[in-house]
Amino acid sequence: MDGASACIPRALDDESKAAFLNVLREHPNNRRVSSVERDLIIEWVAGSIRRPTSQQELGLRNYVKRTFAWDEESQNLLAVGKNYDEHRVVVILESIADVVEAIHIRNDHLGWDATWRDVSSAYYGILRSDVICLLKRCYVCAHDPSKRAKNSRNEGSVERNIEQEAFKGQSFSGRVEGKTT
Repeated sequence: MDGASACIPRALDDESKAAFLNVLREHPNNRRVSSVERDLIIEWVAGSIRRPTSQQELGLRNYVKRTFAWDEESQNLLAVGKNYDEHRVVVILESIADVVEAIHIRNDHLGWDATWRDVSSAYYGILRSDVICLLKRCYVCAHDPSKRAKNSRNEGSVERNIEQEAFKGQSFSGRVEGKTT
């Protein structure tokens, strides 16, 4: 490991990333793209001269040509928006954790919504459930009380909520509001 990479803060450890990748493989989704699928899409989009082997492959190629584009300059596979004006970089299955982690760190661990907003506007192939699953394993968010969800920031908050519910509607004089004892 070089000195430059040692200075970059990490939100996820290698064990969490490996476990997440196993979850993705156990629960496939059509929106996620594997490295093999990415290579095939690039071949089709770049103008493969190989003839389709079936009617199904021909239909899939037509769909791919309408949905994806290859950017020669940046060497990125792009997902084309419905209005053809918005393009998002296609992320392969093996890179999802790294992309989400980088954006989450860049957002200063702001949470699921902020990370999802930036991921979904710039990348294709990452689901909201992927972002939530990864951020639940974020080391910084788990150990920094200010980064936790509002209802889990303080230990004992459940007990305080129970006490608040028990005394709800009672005034300081010991009487229930609206009723006399």
